[in-house]
Amino acid sequence: MTTTTSRLRAFTDDDYPAWVAGSNLCYPDYPWSVEEARFEDGKFDRDRFFKTRIVAEEDGSLVGSVDVHHRPSRFHPDRYGFDVWVLPDRRRRGHGTALHDAAVKILHERNAIAATAGVKESMQDGVEFTRKRGWVEIKRDWESRLVVAGFDFDRFAGATDRVTAQGIRITTYADELARDPDAARKAFELTDHCRRDVPAMDAATDVTFEEWQRDWPDGPSFLTDAFFVAIDDRGHWLGMSNLQRSIEDPSFIWQGLTGVRREARGKGLAMALKLETVRYAQRLGVNHIKTWNDQLNRPMLAINEAMGFAKQPAWIGLELRLRP
Repeated sequence: MTTTTSRLRAFTDDDYPAWVAGSNLCYPDYPWSVEEARFEDGKFDRDRFFKTRIVAEEDGSLVGSVDVHHRPSRFHPDRYGFDVWVLPDRRRRGHGTALHDAAVKILHERNAIAATAGVKESMQDGVEFTRKRGWVEIKRDWESRLVVAGFDFDRFAGATDRVTAQGIRITTYADELARDPDAARKAFELTDHCRRDVPAMDAATDVTFEEWQRDWPDGPSFLTDAFFVAIDDRGHWLGMSNLQRSIEDPSFIWQGLTGVRREARGKGLAMALKLETVRYAQRLGVNHIKTWNDQLNRPMLAINEAMGFAKQPAWIGLELRLRP
């Protein structure tokens, strides 16, 4: 290990291009744009929640970063998200340690209970870095990818007919916005219901319609015509599956949230909805869809496995306990 003195300082608005470039270099499979980074920071309600970002410099160049932040939709006043990275060619010089220690100091000053983070199991530098500093695994998520060209829809013949035979139609948020003045509220209520069943390191907490509107439809990656919903003959919104565009790398598309109301499960809605997302991805001309699922979420994993999603190295959910 080469020891280098890191200059740590607060992130500034001028840092976005270098910061995004550095993040994309560390996580090339998950690129994002300066537009998205500015949007994510800009929508964060700093009057209600805490967020800080520190960057590390070497010879005047940004080489690493750490974020400490509340998770607004899974809010606990004493639990924080923690994201740290260092450029691959600047590792083992002390930058990561300096950033990590500075962030932990902030957490102690705030009397935090714990911080949570994630590391991909194939990223051995990150796995070893967190292990040495007391982070403990608490969950794992499979990342899966589906190549959409040549997808065999014949294998799922009848999936949509099964749904429509129950008086349920598959449509899009875009179409519902054009015909139903309450569509936005209905989309919010369904999304809010479904997200509460997604396995996560922290429990879901309430968000307002205005917050959902800002986080979802107002976001730069949101696609109204790739937000598929299942609606019954009484007008009840029962299930959803949406895609979000990748601005920086249009060769793929992100799977957003797939969920069905508890009382409507077992009717084949999730499969019918996800088949529509594949059709959309094909029309868009992307190579593949990326998604994630908790390894214990067998119902959703079973659907993805049946469709041919190929598992990638898992993401490990970690916790650093700071006090009882």
